Amino acid sequence: MMKYAVNRWSATLATAMLLGLTGCQDGKDGAPGEDGGVVSPVAEALTVEITDTRVVEGRLALEFDARNELDLPVIKIDGLKVQAVQLQPYAEGERSQWQVLGYDKCLPGNCAGSLEELGGGQYRYTFAGALDGLYNSEFPQRVLLTVPATSRYPEATARLDAMADGAEPTQTRDIIDDARCLSCHESIDAIVHGGDETASCASCHTGNKMSDADKVWPVLAHQVHIGLSSRPVGNCSSCHETEARTDLAQALNWQTVPTRETCESCHDLASNPIYDHAGQPTNENCVECHSAQSINDAHLGGYQKAQAEDQRGIVTVDVESAKLVDGAEVGEAAGEHYAMISLSLRDRAGERLVLDAANPGNATWIKNLQMYVNWGASVDFTNSRGYSIFVKSNKKHGESIDGGYTPDGERPRTKPYLGGEQQAGVYVYKLGPIVTEDAISGDLLNDSGFITNRLIYCFDPEQNLVDCDTAGHAKNAAYNERWYFTKDGLTDADAHARPVIVSNAKCGSCHGYDEASDNTELSCRNCHSRKTEMNKALADTTCFSGHDDDELGEHLLPRMERAMAVRSQSGFVSSTADAVDPCLACHNPNTPPTQAIRELHTQAGDKFFVEELTVTHPDHKVWMHSLHANQRATQSMENGVRNVEYPADLANCSRCHEGDSFGVDRLSQVGRPLALDLDYNPDSQAHPATDISVDAYVSPVSATCYACHAKKPNAQGQLEIVPAVRAHMEQHGGRFGVPLAQLEVESCAVCHSVDNLKQAHKL
Repeated sequence: MMKYAVNRWSATLATAMLLGLTGCQDGKDGAPGEDGGVVSPVAEALTVEITDTRVVEGRLALEFDARNELDLPVIKIDGLKVQAVQLQPYAEGERSQWQVLGYDKCLPGNCAGSLEELGGGQYRYTFAGALDGLYNSEFPQRVLLTVPATSRYPEATARLDAMADGAEPTQTRDIIDDARCLSCHESIDAIVHGGDETASCASCHTGNKMSDADKVWPVLAHQVHIGLSSRPVGNCSSCHETEARTDLAQALNWQTVPTRETCESCHDLASNPIYDHAGQPTNENCVECHSAQSINDAHLGGYQKAQAEDQRGIVTVDVESAKLVDGAEVGEAAGEHYAMISLSLRDRAGERLVLDAANPGNATWIKNLQMYVNWGASVDFTNSRGYSIFVKSNKKHGESIDGGYTPDGERPRTKPYLGGEQQAGVYVYKLGPIVTEDAISGDLLNDSGFITNRLIYCFDPEQNLVDCDTAGHAKNAAYNERWYFTKDGLTDADAHARPVIVSNAKCGSCHGYDEASDNTELSCRNCHSRKTEMNKALADTTCFSGHDDDELGEHLLPRMERAMAVRSQSGFVSSTADAVDPCLACHNPNTPPTQAIRELHTQAGDKFFVEELTVTHPDHKVWMHSLHANQRATQSMENGVRNVEYPADLANCSRCHEGDSFGVDRLSQVGRPLALDLDYNPDSQAHPATDISVDAYVSPVSATCYACHAKKPNAQGQLEIVPAVRAHMEQHGGRFGVPLAQLEVESCAVCHSVDNLKQAHKL
């Protein structure tokens, strides 16, 4: 037990001052230099330690010690909860399993057993009745002790694992490092109903206690993450180890001890013919087919191979030059401005790959190559959806509209700019006219632009680039890069970069993080895993995003639950794995929400139409806040398509934000209001939604805070709009769904300073 290094005389004086006493004695004399009989009935931090256990005539008795933050014995503890469990060892293919032997609760006036105060912070508790008949003194034993919080001290827990004679356990089930859980979860005890370590979960959710087999650990742990996990379900390394650890004796059990119960928690062994194991009623023979290596390879083989071979580094994208120029320099109207961007693709040796100069998209080894560009980095950009370069797209569209330059069925390609001197392997694109001045942000000619890449390519086992129709090929995505440019060219100056607000490292704490590339391991198909018909028209993709119509063309209700694909992480990491600045190139304040209207999650005439559009806006900051807080219109119904069970404290801004970037000062000064189209036609089939007409705005600070605070659960636990929140914001300058001329300066920062926010959010 860790003890504070506190001078005994200082501790005595502090306690006397605290209690207004000259000392609080337990009736026993103390030796000089020791406790001297000084004890305390209070604690700001309480530590309990189980010092002895024994089974007498079938009843468990345990002794424990209680001390406070000054290392003083704590007296007058009058309540506890105790659970006794034992570990049935591994045998004949059956995993080791915890078994509950007894549970007692002792509260003031209602104590099941006998709680004795022995003095000096020492206690003995004896169970009311005998332990379960399963008790076997040859098995490892575990005792879990909880002292519930009172007005005098906080809750404290303790655990003791030992053999019945006090010796070290002969076996354990140390499988999961709790630190892995805490990469997403705020704390273990906040996950459901207490217990400050996963050992508590495993000790309660046992086969002899749970009538529902799905509630038995570790089946429960798997089940609750399917459909909610922030990483692919088959990526076992999100929670499990891939190498042996001396401090986790069974860290590799997921590979070495396969059982029907554990595997079936993800795989349908009952009805899926691929996984038909009807002829294997026990787990005795599992390892004959499922070796540790085969299990690892089936779940992580592709990912590990991709990492080992650095498959994301086979081809890289290089922006060789970028500059904002006057239109007169490139054959356009003087006074207008265009972004001139030169890019190349390079192999591992850094050499340029030479493609068809007139149509580089003809390279058959390219599955997808896009560049996302926008202007106005200091104000989170000026153009809706940015200025995209579609060299080649794996998103389908329709018939070619450019005389065959784009193959039928593919999204229209962007033609290179062929003026000026040509360099082999360098492709120049002219984008614009660029919005460098508007009524919202004023003159931004001296601001900067942003560029990021998306490249997917195909290759053979020797990493030769091959036609994507070649049998047996693999594909992967190049790393995401970022570039900034001004009217003078490319720049690395911090002054021209977008301020650091969130980071891939912090997003990656939940979604996975590749430190070498500073990319997350976030994969779009974590959520968009099911095929769809509707979005082939509305979102130009076969990935599920919303829901389909029924055979009569009516929207399916209730919305179908989000379906997570139970599969391995194949090694293909998302081509948009930088979750910070690149998203804003398209997901910015200038892009009105259309999906919520198209799918009738909200529509004109609804009581809270403007409010629902606000929380469902695709602007990155609003989108991320509302998505994680379950505020979006697509989330706020039963069986919501995109319901998110955020595993941490939503008020902890520091989980995602860097430093004090959650303050409202920047938004108050340069934030752009959110654009809305209140008259948008829900039956529009335009793709993308090009028939948008912006006719209303929402104030930037209000919109951002509203994305978390708009809704609260009602008596039935359903999230619903709270009108008072909008009213409060409007009292201080916030405006919702008004013309641009009616926007006012928000005074939020007057009260909601960074220090105030830290206090309110308990940071």
